[in-house]
Amino acid sequence: MAYKTRQRDAIWQVIVSSDRPLTPLDICEEAGKSVEGIGIATVYRALKQMIAEGQVRHIDIPGVQPHYEAASRSHHHFFLCERCQRLFDLAGCLRGISGLLPDGFRMKRHEIVIYGDCESCAGKA
Repeated sequence: MAYKTRQRDAIWQVIVSSDRPLTPLDICEEAGKSVEGIGIATVYRALKQMIAEGQVRHIDIPGVQPHYEAASRSHHHFFLCERCQRLFDLAGCLRGISGLLPDGFRMKRHEIVIYGDCESCAGKA
C-alpha cells in the first residue's frame, strides 16, 4: 500500500475528475495547479502505484503516448484526434459486434478507437 501524500492526492483528483483519458504530462500540469512542485517523475511513480492497486487503467494505443483513466469507469471506446493527439471517451458500445466474427470464433473482449479531428482542431482546418 502506497503512502498518501498531497501530490498523490492531487494526481488522483485530476484523474478521477477528468472527462477524458490523460497523458502523464496532462496530469502533471493539472495537478501542479493545486500542489506546487509536482514533477513528471512523481506523476509516473504515482501512476505505477495506482495501476498496481487497481485504481488506474493504462490505455495503450500504438503510435500514441500512453493515456490513463480511473479504472472505475465503465467500458467505453475512444476517439483519437490525429492533430492534437488528445483522446476522448465515446459514449456507449457497439451492439452486435460479435456478429462480425467468422463462424466458430469467440470474442473475449474488444477495444475500438475512432481516428479523426476533434472539434477544436476541425475548426482550424
